[in-house]
Amino acid sequence: MNTKINYLAPSVSEEKASGFPNCRELVTIVIERFWFGLAAAVVVFLVIFLRLSQAVPHYRSTALLMIEPIQPRLLNYQDVVVSNIRDIEYFNSIIKTLHSQQMMETVLSQSGLAERHDFFPGITGLSGKAAAALALLTINGIEKTRLVQVCFEHPDPQIASDLANAMARSYVQQELNSRMAASMLAVEWLRERSVEYRAKLEQGLLALQQYRENAQSVSLEDDQNIVITKLKSLNASLTSAQTDRIDAQSDWESIQSRVETLVASDAPADREKLQMLAPELDNPVLSETLFRLRAQQQRVVGLRERYKSAHPDLKDAQRQELQVLQEFNQVFDAAIYAIRNRYEKLLAREENLAKALKAQEQESFRLARQLVEYNDLKRNIDADREIYEAVMARMKEASLSGSLPSEVIRLAEEARPAGAPFRPNRSRVLLRGGMFAVASGFGVIFLLYSIDHRFRRNEEIERLLGMPLLTVLPMIRGRSIRDRGMLAHDEPAGEVAEAFRTLRAIMEINPSVENAKVVLVTSAHPAEGKSLVSLNLALSYAQDNRRSLLIGADLRRPAFSQFFTGTMGQQGVSDVLSGEVDWKAALQPASIPNLDVLSSGSSRDRSAELLGSRRFQDMLAEMRGEYDRIVIDAPPVLGISDTLVLLKQADGVLFVVRCGVTNSIGAVQAMKRIKASGTHCVGVVMNGVDMRSLANAYHYRQYGGYAYQQYIKGGGDTAKNGLKNGLNLIDKR
Repeated sequence: MNTKINYLAPSVSEEKASGFPNCRELVTIVIERFWFGLAAAVVVFLVIFLRLSQAVPHYRSTALLMIEPIQPRLLNYQDVVVSNIRDIEYFNSIIKTLHSQQMMETVLSQSGLAERHDFFPGITGLSGKAAAALALLTINGIEKTRLVQVCFEHPDPQIASDLANAMARSYVQQELNSRMAASMLAVEWLRERSVEYRAKLEQGLLALQQYRENAQSVSLEDDQNIVITKLKSLNASLTSAQTDRIDAQSDWESIQSRVETLVASDAPADREKLQMLAPELDNPVLSETLFRLRAQQQRVVGLRERYKSAHPDLKDAQRQELQVLQEFNQVFDAAIYAIRNRYEKLLAREENLAKALKAQEQESFRLARQLVEYNDLKRNIDADREIYEAVMARMKEASLSGSLPSEVIRLAEEARPAGAPFRPNRSRVLLRGGMFAVASGFGVIFLLYSIDHRFRRNEEIERLLGMPLLTVLPMIRGRSIRDRGMLAHDEPAGEVAEAFRTLRAIMEINPSVENAKVVLVTSAHPAEGKSLVSLNLALSYAQDNRRSLLIGADLRRPAFSQFFTGTMGQQGVSDVLSGEVDWKAALQPASIPNLDVLSSGSSRDRSAELLGSRRFQDMLAEMRGEYDRIVIDAPPVLGISDTLVLLKQADGVLFVVRCGVTNSIGAVQAMKRIKASGTHCVGVVMNGVDMRSLANAYHYRQYGGYAYQQYIKGGGDTAKNGLKNGLNLIDKR
């Protein structure tokens, strides 16, 4: 594999961690703080239960009021403006009236409830009891119906029903009384209006008759219709006359212009030119005369060719030609005169029709002006007559409604004493209390989770640090410090040794650090297990037949003296860097094959300068040639600068966090410093995971984490399958 791989530990999901906890992590969070949530839920539920047991039961009784779709109307013109009883304003008016102090005092005084000793015994006075009763009153309009609910709650069910019925009956009676009084007032008002409008109507009729007499017309409407008919007839005749006159004028002007063009004088030669116009005059007599004239002229031409001018037949023919020509001229002049005479007659007729039409229009305007005042008088009379008739009709109806008033509001259903308390509803309160208690428990759980910044799960590490979790180390119980440090050597078949072998395998197949000789192990704060991890990682390299060196670079708080006995801690890194001894002479054999240890040595004040010195670089360069793997146990990142000067000397960094101890805020800051140095961080190791905890057991086993015991018990096939699955996982990553 040549591509760079981002390795996860076997206990981590193959999918990339999201920005928020997933479902499995949420379950783990709940399991971790289950007892806190349970305690909060129990406390909340007990509080609700105690409040419920101390609550006084209240009984509710409901009376129904029906609002009928009938409303008295006094005048016809009120039909278009009368309010609809289904309007929300009408219902709100009823509800506000029922829920008023005055209405409640009226109800209590009329029903006698105010005098009862069991009705609010601790309150004196009518107004005080009315105010207390109003606090127990609920008025509701049922949606999409004409029903109004009058509901009362009281510890005594009988008082609740009596109060609801008294309220409903009092309001119905009040409405009846007000409507009867309104009907009587309406009758009196209508009687006065009838006398007024009757006098007004009579006065209008007299004024209309006087106007007709002054206008000398029985019916102005009929006169106007006659005038309009005449106007239409004259207008049609004038239009027809104009059309005929235009045609005649066109004919006359056309003939006149032709005659003036052809005939310049009364000479015979010019008169002969008129024969050319004869066909255009469309006159049968003129056409027949022209025909005879041309026949005679042809006869004269024929005789002139045969005889001389003195021949009697020729002279007789010429005489006849002259007679016919004179007759043609007379007929032609008569035809021209007829065309002109027709034009003049049509013109005179048009002028007469125009004068008659104008006179008729003036008559129409006069009648129209008279009709304006006439129609105004008539409209007033019609309006007065309509109002007078409506007043008379409504006066009769109001008289009947005064004796038999219609019930617009009536009692539809009486209230009855309740058999069970309305509130508190014990089952509902307990159900809601239980739900609220559960919600409170979860709220406490996630509140504690939100304020707890300690690492507990691999998803938190990957989400906040942005680095993969390489392995998880279980908590080691009941062992000394030396035994915990040497556990990978003392129990090579145990879970801890297997976890470090897994860590070693992941680092060996990671292309970015597979050839790295120097691995630096650090943490954010002290006491997070970095020395334990560095020692056991070095042991796992030694068990793999690799010549390994473990360097204790924590010069301020040396830790290897706790793991090794004998001469450990006498001379070490600080002594070598101070020039007091050669590094090879300072090595202490660890009685473990393939493993050498260079302890921290004596404590020094200027440890950062020693670790960043040229002598340390030269020493580390010599060590690279002598050993296959070098593990440096470095100080914590935060608080001191020792680790920062060591980072550039390492090929890779392992970051150690302790489950339930390492603060995520400090770890994030430490990881930022490591990334800023440019040294490759291989990943994170979680130390001290308590697998006996229910949350951790659920989380890591569900995730495919620690199944070492099951693997050992499952035999070789299970081991082969596990190895195969692990290799497949590596290939996928």
